[in-house]
Amino acid sequence: MAKKNIILLHGALGCSKSFDALIPHLSKDFNLIIPDLKWHGSRSSSASGFEMQDLVDDFEEFLNQNAIQSAAVFGFSMGGYVALSLAQKKPDYFNSIMTLGTKLDWNPQQAEKESKMLNPENIKEKVPQFAKHLGALHGENWMHLCVQTAEMMINLGANPLLSTDTISTIDLEVRLCLGDKDNMVSLEETLAFYKALSNGQLQVFPNCQHPIEKVKANQIASAIQDFVGFD
Repeated sequence: MAKKNIILLHGALGCSKSFDALIPHLSKDFNLIIPDLKWHGSRSSSASGFEMQDLVDDFEEFLNQNAIQSAAVFGFSMGGYVALSLAQKKPDYFNSIMTLGTKLDWNPQQAEKESKMLNPENIKEKVPQFAKHLGALHGENWMHLCVQTAEMMINLGANPLLSTDTISTIDLEVRLCLGDKDNMVSLEETLAFYKALSNGQLQVFPNCQHPIEKVKANQIASAIQDFVGFD
């Protein structure tokens, strides 16, 4: 019996390697498809900047190139935003979408706050281990990626692709997940978008922070298995 396909979609400043701890828990039961979005990881580049819509378009191109339809997606943080943004306009690509730690309510004030944390010089000085981690993921272009991600956030704050009104048009099964110790995404905004979904679920993980590297892989894998199910 063929395994179900699950696409794992990474977050901002992440890449396919972000799921290394999760893979062993899922690879036995599912066929995992784990792309790097453009400008990230193996596709790291300093050639240009990008906006959220560029990432959505890149994801759509990936699905087309690989003839993927009716896919189950697990999107972490920005990856969830990318998947839901595409699902609003082209739901046939998806079977279901599960997100974790996805910030859905963007406004100029929030974008300004988040973008200030992405100054690469400050990261090098104050959190050198994180700088080293980003270098391992993206190579020498990690500083450029920080700058461009900050600009992407500013643009998203001014022109969000998702709202409670637009997300209500998604008929797919969608589960929004959040860690109870997530300091980037609030329960209030996640609840608001969950309530707007026509076929939504909500799950809160105990003792769970935002960074995917600090999430208990077996806990998340169990939730994915429960959501996607088996053939």
